[in-house]
Amino acid sequence: MEDIILVGFGGHGKSVADCIEREKLFRIAGYTDNKEQSCGYPYLGTDQELFNYFEKGIKNAAVCVGYLGKGSIRKKIFEKLKGIGFTLPVIKDPSAVVSSSARIGEGTFIGKGAVVNAGAQVGRMVIINSMALVEHECVLGDFSHIAVAAVLCGEVSVGRAAFVGANATVIQGMKIKPHQIVPAGAVVR
Repeated sequence: MEDIILVGFGGHGKSVADCIEREKLFRIAGYTDNKEQSCGYPYLGTDQELFNYFEKGIKNAAVCVGYLGKGSIRKKIFEKLKGIGFTLPVIKDPSAVVSSSARIGEGTFIGKGAVVNAGAQVGRMVIINSMALVEHECVLGDFSHIAVAAVLCGEVSVGRAAFVGANATVIQGMKIKPHQIVPAGAVVR
């Protein structure tokens, strides 16, 4: 089993770590963050230490910073990790259902009970949170976030770094622009 470093740690980090533990594909070596937190994993220092851990043989990393209102923070971390040479695997909870014909970009997180259906194309570093439904042939741009229990009906397009809020529904064929925020509970027709 290979080691993985968690980069950033907060509420979303707890979800990512739990999925990694449940998936049993990686062993969590610890986490980096601006400060030490009480989370049950070894604190490895700030992100300045990432290169040293890569040199010591840890080649996998998971970004554990949530959306925080915009995907730019996640993008910056992603670019730093790729610049060092890290691999960012897809983290998928075992309870999630992902079609064999769906394409999932590196660093994407798929939470508990989420569904990604046939022909969906999911970009890099996307968050598909717990119980979210991404129906057939949806296209999700890099760094976008589909929040808890959001529903994307068939052939929905979600732009780069866009956010679809908790329990929102986007009707088939609709396009969400890059960086657009769809509020929680909204219906996009």
